[in-house]
Amino acid sequence: MVGVSSPLTTTRNPTERVVTDEAFWEEHSTFATELPQSFSSSSPSNHANSEEAYVKQYFEHFHPSFPLLHRPTFIVSSTPKLLLKAVIVIGSLFSPNLYDHEETQALAHWRQDIWQSGQEELRHMVSLDCSEIRQPWVIQAWLLYIIYGVYASEAGQFQTVKKMLRQLVDAVHEIGLSQQGIAMPDAQSWMYQLDFNSPGDDSQTLYTRWTSYITTESMRLSLYTLVFLDSHTFSPCNSRPLMSPMELGWELPFPINLWEAKNSQIWLLRFNENFGLSTFTIANSLLHGPRGLGTASLTIATQQLMTETPDPQLLAALEASPFAAFCVLTNMGALVRDFTRCYYQMPPSPSDPNPFHILTQGQNKQVHTAIEAITKIVKKQAYTGDSPQFLLWRTNELFISSIKISLCRPDQLLIAGIVDNSLIAGMAASTHLTQGNLVAIRRSAPLVPRHVGGDEGIVALLNDLSGALSTISGEEQDKVVREAPWVTVASYGVLLCIWGALKRASTDIRHHLDTFNELPRISESCMLIFNTLMESALLHFPAENTVTRDPRLWTMNREAFVSLLDEGESLFVNLIKAFCQRRSLWGIGPSMLAVLGEIPGTGAE
Repeated sequence: MVGVSSPLTTTRNPTERVVTDEAFWEEHSTFATELPQSFSSSSPSNHANSEEAYVKQYFEHFHPSFPLLHRPTFIVSSTPKLLLKAVIVIGSLFSPNLYDHEETQALAHWRQDIWQSGQEELRHMVSLDCSEIRQPWVIQAWLLYIIYGVYASEAGQFQTVKKMLRQLVDAVHEIGLSQQGIAMPDAQSWMYQLDFNSPGDDSQTLYTRWTSYITTESMRLSLYTLVFLDSHTFSPCNSRPLMSPMELGWELPFPINLWEAKNSQIWLLRFNENFGLSTFTIANSLLHGPRGLGTASLTIATQQLMTETPDPQLLAALEASPFAAFCVLTNMGALVRDFTRCYYQMPPSPSDPNPFHILTQGQNKQVHTAIEAITKIVKKQAYTGDSPQFLLWRTNELFISSIKISLCRPDQLLIAGIVDNSLIAGMAASTHLTQGNLVAIRRSAPLVPRHVGGDEGIVALLNDLSGALSTISGEEQDKVVREAPWVTVASYGVLLCIWGALKRASTDIRHHLDTFNELPRISESCMLIFNTLMESALLHFPAENTVTRDPRLWTMNREAFVSLLDEGESLFVNLIKAFCQRRSLWGIGPSMLAVLGEIPGTGAE
């Protein structure tokens, strides 16, 4: 069993760490230390010598989109081996593509061996003593092994990952870790045991409070990540969640600039900036912390946002933490998915036969109220490219579009009752289902005609879909490389929705041509959908002239428009292929590229 030590503490004197200049960051940087020699014996020499670079690549490329680990205190020499292995495995994915085929295969096998041995040892350790999961580094490592196992193609261990998730959820339930008051009764002590008004506070006391915050926030972020992985990561293959968000009794994550503070003095200054100079000296004054009741849990935050007057302190908390906003968004997505699962078991209403109405009008209003509240926050943040949290805010922007889509075009795997045995298999099945209209068939037959309802919901989403397409296709390559794998999956889902909408619009236009020997009016939904989405797609198609709009768009000249109609689907499929080619890092892109190649009639490259 691996010796248990916390990555949050070192043997150094705490008072030596309380400095504000950049020397602290350089001296204590993860990348200024050497990795334990124990790793090199299990890897090819060229990769063993790169392990320090792999840790650096993790924090440079993966951490900005997923700040699970506390970077300022992550020191290689004192980080538990199993957590370090997980970081190295993910970091190695970002290696420059400088190897020949044999070297690439050697790196893949080395990575797989490290992942396999690491997760086995970690699971064995927790199986012997379930309480090990109370240590933040244990659950952090567990989550990273799950992420790699789900999204990295060479892992190929999806069933193992599902068992890992089951074991982790069971351990969390067994020791009551999902309830803050049970798991960490003194979780708020770092706030009320320190006089934040006193600039001359004892440095060692300040350092102790900082490390107390780090320990608490590490566990908080880990548990919120667990709920996200459980509810979202496995949904593309239609696996049911093991946990309910209502089980999570932890406050929302605190401001991200506290988490990224390089030392205790900077952390103290940022705390005062976020919460003022109030002195919290008694626990009773902190029943819900300095942020109000709305931040007390994920469920309460979600409920608050669905009201007309959400707590201003909650909105401020979401603005200060893009990860907190992300967790609330994914919870909204899980809620819509739960509604869908229940609603599609009921017969359609004869008075409202549209197969795509999932929620009642009142429920739709509440969900949209919550989405719009977060959208207002995201719009302020998502377009500042130099912001250190740019990738997190862009993730939120994309997930907003994804939730809106799910309200009118529910997941076809869910409706079809198809459960796949891996993420890639689920995405492949969704790709093939896009070729038809299974949702309408399953929902409305045999009570209503097949074509009732059309794509009315898509018309309302045209601006969102066009904006999402622009974001997905227009990202610079350096940001694409740092894109979290679940963002790639969600983006692919948006592209499938657009592809399906274009196919249905094309079919409706051709049907009108065959029936009436003329194009539909420009205001018809099929024409609006086709022209709007094709215009957005052509702006980002590499081979197209993006300066001048294609004259065939929005024209009523039959010959010109039909030529675009003939090319439209093939052009868009090539756009999806370009999307996949740019996202080869985790193996999702190449896998979907192969799936697209299996579909007949998608046109040449």
